[in-house]
Amino acid sequence: MLVERRLHGERSLLHELRELAEAAGYTVAAAVSQVREPDPRYNIGAGKVKELAQLVKSVGATKVVFFNELKPVQAYNLMKELGVEVVDRFDLILEIFSQRAGSREAKLQVELARLRRELSFVREWLRLAKMGELHGFMGGGEYAIDTYYKHVRRRIARVEAELARLRARKAERWRRRSVENGLYYIALTGYTGAGKTTLFKALTGQDGHVDGRPFATLSTKVARASIDGRPVIVSDTVGFIDCLPPQLLDAFYTTLGEVLLADLVLLIYDASEGVAEIERKLSASLSVLASLGVNRSRVLAVANKVDLVGTAEELEGALEVARRRGLDPVPISARYGTGLDRLKREILARLPNYSTLELTIPADDGLLRKLMAGAYVREIEERGGLLRVVVEGREEWLKAVQAKLSGA
Repeated sequence: MLVERRLHGERSLLHELRELAEAAGYTVAAAVSQVREPDPRYNIGAGKVKELAQLVKSVGATKVVFFNELKPVQAYNLMKELGVEVVDRFDLILEIFSQRAGSREAKLQVELARLRRELSFVREWLRLAKMGELHGFMGGGEYAIDTYYKHVRRRIARVEAELARLRARKAERWRRRSVENGLYYIALTGYTGAGKTTLFKALTGQDGHVDGRPFATLSTKVARASIDGRPVIVSDTVGFIDCLPPQLLDAFYTTLGEVLLADLVLLIYDASEGVAEIERKLSASLSVLASLGVNRSRVLAVANKVDLVGTAEELEGALEVARRRGLDPVPISARYGTGLDRLKREILARLPNYSTLELTIPADDGLLRKLMAGAYVREIEERGGLLRVVVEGREEWLKAVQAKLSGA
């Protein structure tokens, strides 16, 4: 069963909570919404709690999920009144992440988010236990409280250290790809369900898990691609979501932080949704990018799913939402390939420090293969045992190759 409490004038997000619950494998028996200020005891009003208890019994619900973040005492009071497990959206998202985490990095990120959540809760739960409110929940007084609290903090420190090592290793890989191999890095981002993984497949030819549910991609997927002959690296990152708890954003920085390393960020949104929904999701996505420190100049908006847009007027409205935010969106259908040629042209036009250089290299050298792997070789001409090549690519990398040739 789903529950949402919102203030007057706020848009209901029960539909998104339903998608999350279904992504976690639950069948939604009922949904309840209340418009009011938060109640310190239950989050919702006491009268609504009684109504909810009756509804839980009548539909046979075994779990209640709140959209709103619950304090420990609120969750406990609700479980006492309702007689079933009560969680909030934070717990639900973590449950989805736990189910889908495949890599070591993703598993550590899930654990870190859980531990930080637990750290904020543990003193309150144990205070209630000391008062006798939670019988059997870790008795032992202040010593037990401090021991458990320190245990959680030590584990958080170990997980953070390992994630920092993974982050440093990943940053070094990207440095080698750009500095040593000349490759540009393009990151696909956007609200969950916008079609990032479908576009990733269209650009790279590599399959990714697509099921239409939130957070289909959890661990970042990376593949080499050719954009009109120009070799690049493309990554598919975890999707954004509105009202993302700060602890989750911080815990998943190792994944989202890759966006900071990108030469170009493709911000994908679903153009087939209503204008209000597009505005909400674009706003949430841009907010996350801003919190990560991504400059708007590195962002290229991509209006996906145009095959599902009814009329030209509706498409124009979907594009105008992005334009009002200073973005120039490219309309595409990643599923059917519509607009991909234009998107590729826009990508190439926005690659930073893109330059053309003419080089003369030995004909029997492996340098030509290296150039073709890291840049676009536009022309090749043999001249007396040497090759004259015209190459397009990352300026600093091409100049480094040229300097090495001059010093040889």
